[in-house]
Amino acid sequence: MEAAEGGLNITFTDHVLGRPVSVRADLLGLSAGMRPQDTDELASIMKLARNTDGYLMEAHVKLRPVDMAADGVYVCGTAHGPKLITESIAQAYAAAGRAATLLAQSELALSPVTARVTPELCAACLICVYSCPYGVPRINADGVSEIDEAMCRGCGICAAECPAKAIQLSWYEDDQIMSQLDGLLEGVM
Repeated sequence: MEAAEGGLNITFTDHVLGRPVSVRADLLGLSAGMRPQDTDELASIMKLARNTDGYLMEAHVKLRPVDMAADGVYVCGTAHGPKLITESIAQAYAAAGRAATLLAQSELALSPVTARVTPELCAACLICVYSCPYGVPRINADGVSEIDEAMCRGCGICAAECPAKAIQLSWYEDDQIMSQLDGLLEGVM
């Protein structure tokens, strides 16, 4: 930057062109950079997605801009990324509105399809813990896998991955599926 007649000459390296560019300006406003702080522990505890810069990520940019991947968790303001105060306020209103719609319900409907563990069969191999995309299974004080039915989404990945077959998906138990297959093949065989 150097003083010029009636303003300033600002020289910077354009990252697209890869070469120095000189611009004449009447006014130069500098802003301080912003980095996320203290998101490591929160993201680890709540299993929240973050972008490469460390800011929290929404579930979907267009369809769910303030929702996190975990139900009932919302993001707004500079936790989401650097933004103006007006943008932060608008996003805070959106997050508060999403939370209010959830809290206004007298009852929450949960899916009847959830995973259950047979403790006697569980070997505590941790495969269900690592394979669940929602982070629901955990090893309890007894040393066996435990699944919170309120948090389970019923995807069935843990049941499919369990080598000891200790996990069953309700409404899709092995004996139910075998009965359906028997009924299907009854007319053929």
